[in-house]
Amino acid sequence: MGDYFQTIVDRDVTEDAAGPLAARVVAWLVAEGVIGADRTEPGFGAGPGYPPGPRIRAVVDSRGWSEPWQGGALDVVTGRTVFDAGQGADPSSVDCPRCERSTEFHDEDWEEIPGAWEPFSVAIADWGAGGGGQGLVECAHCAVTSPLTEWTGMEDCFAFGALGFTFWGWPELAPDFLAAFDRRLGGHRTALVRGKL
Repeated sequence: MGDYFQTIVDRDVTEDAAGPLAARVVAWLVAEGVIGADRTEPGFGAGPGYPPGPRIRAVVDSRGWSEPWQGGALDVVTGRTVFDAGQGADPSSVDCPRCERSTEFHDEDWEEIPGAWEPFSVAIADWGAGGGGQGLVECAHCAVTSPLTEWTGMEDCFAFGALGFTFWGWPELAPDFLAAFDRRLGGHRTALVRGKL
């Protein structure tokens, strides 16, 4: 068993600002009727989450979903977190922020390239451990070291931030809702991680 999820991750908010920003976004979602006001819905996260509100259908694309359907909890996570796609967290490559060349993790037969993922795995653990670790990775092509958060190409599998909103069991979030959500986050860079646990 398991459940599908979508997580909107704010990639720019500081740890100090994450709590107040989360409260403002939750208040907006409640006012819009997207979620209920109290954490009463059993969730897959650390505790109960916010239940879907009466306007859930206005913010999702449920084409292809059998009726009747009902979304699950919204979990809000604050604090430095590595958000991953669960069972689908297997990026194929990443691009260096300096030379823009790709580091491949799999060969043509989708076999792992020995040692290619290791520097990124170590960096993810360093970044996720807190204490201000930047999760530095040296590029195999240009030998320049850059923070993990500046590498591109694995956003579908991993996102790094101090604020995340995980929608459990909801149909795909609609583009206009995602755009409105981004505006509520003050124009910060965001990532959308989809997966299953």
